[in-house]
Amino acid sequence: MQDSPSIADPLRDANVRATSYFVLQAQHDCTRCAQRTTVFALALPAGHESTEADIELDDEDSPGLAPGDFHDWLFSESTWQKIDSPALLSQLGLLPASVAQCLQTLAPALRLNPEQGGQWTNFCEHCGSAVWEGALYATPGQPFCPKDDAADAQITIHSVDTPVDTPFHAYARMIWTDGYRNKWPLLRRLGWQDADAP
Repeated sequence: MQDSPSIADPLRDANVRATSYFVLQAQHDCTRCAQRTTVFALALPAGHESTEADIELDDEDSPGLAPGDFHDWLFSESTWQKIDSPALLSQLGLLPASVAQCLQTLAPALRLNPEQGGQWTNFCEHCGSAVWEGALYATPGQPFCPKDDAADAQITIHSVDTPVDTPFHAYARMIWTDGYRNKWPLLRRLGWQDADAP
């Protein structure tokens, strides 16, 4: 029998890795029962690694990759690249057992959702309903997309160092880095500094 893909060792299929991670905690109004509930998210510090980094083209006027180059890139082995900004992770499908155990203590509302194919999902602490991820990350004013520094200050950040022999590895469908300007207030709190950011 095969291990569950959501808590099995994600080393083979991971697309992000780091030596530490953050557990973020915020408040959200449940759409089902209308009560305020605690929600959680995971983030990685600057210097984490990802196989999902953007392709860097030679110059601004590049027409993109040639068809043969695109094919080679698409079917090539994953390459780990160091990412200079922190990253907020969402739509998590894989987490190592050590992280899953940590979440049981720090983030009990964030757990496996069998109805979402084993994706890690927040659940309302009052009615038990799954919280839709689209209501948490993408739009300014949502719990993990603060619109300004005052809203950002409402997010609690727990730093978790992983033991050297069990570093953080995961698979995330969405990796929010400094390429998403609406994440800049939160990324600054996670240690990001960029000369071009206001």
